[in-house]
Amino acid sequence: MYKTLWQFKKEMKLHLQEYTTFLRGLTRRKVKGLNAQVRNLHKEAFEVINCSQCANCCKTMSPTYTLSDVKRISAAVGMTQESYRIKYLKKDETGDIVHRKTPCHFLDADNRCSIYEIRPSDCRRYPHTQRKDFVFQREVHIQNIAECPITFHVVKKLNEMVFTKK
Repeated sequence: MYKTLWQFKKEMKLHLQEYTTFLRGLTRRKVKGLNAQVRNLHKEAFEVINCSQCANCCKTMSPTYTLSDVKRISAAVGMTQESYRIKYLKKDETGDIVHRKTPCHFLDADNRCSIYEIRPSDCRRYPHTQRKDFVFQREVHIQNIAECPITFHVVKKLNEMVFTKK
């Protein structure tokens, strides 16, 4: 779908306001079978977009760590939880535990996660378009459409579906 991250960003800038408005108004629309449609769009997006060619989420965003994430990952990399927190993590303005800096320190030169099997739970669930509460996660999707081609694809296709059915 997007041969380069630059192409995605170009299209995203053209439609960001339109799709943001669409998502904000989605609660007022009665879209029959919305969750099933979104699940299908989520699967479709992963068939046409290769995350490892992009890795924009790992380059520009930080996952929120749970305490079990810190425990699991610090043990796997041979550090104490405290030393791992001091070296790599911080609390953000809302009190969430996040990376000190981006890109992610586990992202390698080939856009692969070096701890993929034990990555934070927030990374496992990203980009959240597969969740049953899609409408109630719309603020998350609004944030993610500017960063993630998968989210952008799902929202774009959902927008097309809703407005072509009228």
